[in-house]
Amino acid sequence: MTRTSKPHGLALVAAGFVLVAGCSGSTPGAADKAKIAFVAGQIGITFYTGVECGAKAAAKEFDVDLNWTGSHNWDINETRPLIDAAKATNPQGWVISPTDPDALVSDIKGFMDAGQWVVTVDAPMSEAVELQNIQSDHYKGGETAAAAMLKLTGGTGEYLVLHMQPGLPDIGGRADGFRDAMTAANATVLEYVYPGTDQAKAADAVTAAISAYPDLAGVYATHETAANGASSAVKASGKTGQIKLVAFDSAPNQVADLKKGVYDALIAQAPFNMGYYSVKLVADAIRGTVDTKTVVHDNPTGLYAITAENADAPETLPWIYPADLNTCPTKPLG
Repeated sequence: MTRTSKPHGLALVAAGFVLVAGCSGSTPGAADKAKIAFVAGQIGITFYTGVECGAKAAAKEFDVDLNWTGSHNWDINETRPLIDAAKATNPQGWVISPTDPDALVSDIKGFMDAGQWVVTVDAPMSEAVELQNIQSDHYKGGETAAAAMLKLTGGTGEYLVLHMQPGLPDIGGRADGFRDAMTAANATVLEYVYPGTDQAKAADAVTAAISAYPDLAGVYATHETAANGASSAVKASGKTGQIKLVAFDSAPNQVADLKKGVYDALIAQAPFNMGYYSVKLVADAIRGTVDTKTVVHDNPTGLYAITAENADAPETLPWIYPADLNTCPTKPLG
C-alpha cells in the first residue's frame, strides 16, 4: 500500500476496479455454472453483509454456484476449518478473506497450482500468490481519518487509536496512516490499543482512556466493531461532541449516531464491490473468458468520508452499508 501520499480531506478517495477482460465467445465451459467457495473474514457485521450482497448479486448475474461461509471473528483459527470444509465441495475457484497474511500462503498457492483460481478480498497476503487482491487502500483511509480529526481539533490534546490485533496489514495500515498523519501535524497519539473484535473490550479501552487522559481530544476506531464500542463509551461518559470520534465503516447505526453528533466522521468502504467483482473475476477465470495473464494483481476500491454535512446527500447513500440482505444495493459503486 502507498505510504507516501499526503493526507486527504473529506472528499471521495476513488480507485477503479481493474479487470482486464479477454475475448468472449464459445470458450469450452463458458455456459456451465461456475462453482465458487467464498470464505468471508467476519460475518455478523454490516461490512460483510455488504460483501455478501455483492457476491450473491454476481453469482446470480454470472450463473455461479456460490458456497458462502465465514468466521464470526477475524481469526485464522476460525477461518482454516471453514476452508477445509469447503475443500470437500470441490470448488473450481475461491474468494477468501485472508485473516492471516502468512498462514494461508501455502493453501492459496496450492489452490492456484491445482487450477482453482483464487481472489482475496478486504486484506492482503504477505505474498502475491493469488490471481487478484481487492481491498481498500487502508493507509490512505487512515490518512483521510486524520485529516478529518485535524479539521475538528486542530491537533491539540491526545488521541486514542483502537486497532484490532498486532500483525494485521490491513488494520495496521489504517492505524499507521492515521498516526503518521497526526504526528506529522505535531499531534500526540497514544499507544495503540488492541481490543480484537470484541465490542465490550473496545468500550472499556475508551472508558479507561477518558479517565486516564484528561486531555483526550479524539478517538479513532479502525473497524466497525471497535467503532460500536467506542461510540457506546463516549455516550456513557457524557462527552458526546467533546471527544471527537472518527471511525472506519458506515453501518446504518453508525450513520444514525453521526447525525446525532456521536461520530464526527466515518470512512466508508465499498464492500458490495469487493464481493461482486471478486466473484465475477473468479467465474470469468474458471470459464476462460478472461486472460488471467493480464489481470492486475492489486485492485484497490474506493473510500468516502461521511460527515454531518454530507450524510443526507444523494451521493452518500450508496456508501452506507446494508443493514441486512433485504436492503442490498442493486449494483456496484462506480
